[in-house]
Amino acid sequence: MRRFSRPTIAGIGIVIILVAVLWLNHLLQLPHHNPLRPLPIEQTDLRGSQPSGNLTITSPDVNPAAFKNQGDLAFIWQDLLYTLDGATGEVKQLTESGQVSQPAWSHDGQWLAFIRVTDPQAGTGPLWLVRRDGSQAHQVQGLPGPVAGGAFSWSPTDNVLAVTQNGIWLVPAEGEPNRLSQSGACYLAWSPDGRSLAYNITLPSDEPQNRTDALYTIAVDGGQPVERLTAPQGGMLQVTAWWPDGKGLLYWSAPVHSSSLAADGLDLWSLRLGDTGPKLLTKGLTHKGWLSLSPQGNLLMVTGDWRIVWARKSLAAINPASGTVRDLKNPEDCVAIDPAFSPDGRRIAFVAAKNLGDEVWGFDNDGELTDWVATRTLWVQNLDGSGAYPLTDAGAGVFQPFWSIGGDHILYVRDNALWSIEPGGGKPEKVLGPFPEQKELFGFYGFVSYLDMMAWRQP
Repeated sequence: MRRFSRPTIAGIGIVIILVAVLWLNHLLQLPHHNPLRPLPIEQTDLRGSQPSGNLTITSPDVNPAAFKNQGDLAFIWQDLLYTLDGATGEVKQLTESGQVSQPAWSHDGQWLAFIRVTDPQAGTGPLWLVRRDGSQAHQVQGLPGPVAGGAFSWSPTDNVLAVTQNGIWLVPAEGEPNRLSQSGACYLAWSPDGRSLAYNITLPSDEPQNRTDALYTIAVDGGQPVERLTAPQGGMLQVTAWWPDGKGLLYWSAPVHSSSLAADGLDLWSLRLGDTGPKLLTKGLTHKGWLSLSPQGNLLMVTGDWRIVWARKSLAAINPASGTVRDLKNPEDCVAIDPAFSPDGRRIAFVAAKNLGDEVWGFDNDGELTDWVATRTLWVQNLDGSGAYPLTDAGAGVFQPFWSIGGDHILYVRDNALWSIEPGGGKPEKVLGPFPEQKELFGFYGFVSYLDMMAWRQP
């Protein structure tokens, strides 16, 4: 196992690091949505050549009985978009060509948004919409250029997308995009009632090392932006979510703009709307899926710094309004990751994996990596940390558990397939897979996400 040592910073070393950080600002910056040339207009027809990189198209391996009455599942199989209807068991193919990524359901389940990838390395491409029955498929026209994952999200109450592309655009499922804000927003989040958006921008500056971010909200009916917070000089902000009651915001922050430093963790803050004094909650990585909010208003998240997943990672239950943080105990000799709330907010599911320690930053061979992945097991416990138990029947190598809306099933990924198990244990059932494409198990220092290829909607 390849091991790396992190240098100890002391004395004059601090000065050296600060100078290096300022220099890195010119090289390692957080991504921004820069102006891009519009793509050629694409016809509203998803038929055509076979999906990219695939010579033989195979039908998805689906077990509808294991997903009965569990909602709707959109998934990608050999680059193509499919849906599984939990009520009827019908599997429907929605695209016949191209490479699909980042499927997302509209709030009523009638539409899917997705990226039709044209730049596989960047994972970007034009934004498309299609009805769940496969009709009215069309590329969204009027946006400045291709989009990336995380640059669009559906309103929680309406069939309207918010898109960050040289400002904020509102894209109705049927209609033309409308530019809501001219400012170059980097990240955005819908309010729970669908009436407002929160977003962050980088303020203009003649000195790149001193560029500063600000946090805004704006009403989607055409209101004026309201500045909520400005970072200290040179500081970075990244909005992540609203409080479940809509009375406050959660955002990440760092003293400088640096993607390298951000990869090792950011501070998470909570701001009540109307207040000027935010509360520092904890520190963590900004991975999608590592924050989980309950309808009751609690936050569950992975805490800990450094980008490596197999060390320094624990769970915390947080009250965003009061700022109270309860650190939850890990299973012995393990890290705790991939948390998810039960629908009633009383229990959590998560993945425990062997803690390899601070000095492990890579693996000498695939066998060592595979051995560590095999330690990833599914656990369930109460929100207060009591009653923890492993679901050994779920098997080894578990990723990203999610609860059903009734709380009677947990879906998770194992062996490149989607499985379902009852929270009390028992024999798991395979819902889908294994997928023809295999995720690279090292991912980003151990973080692997399947959210770019599946979307689960529960009515």
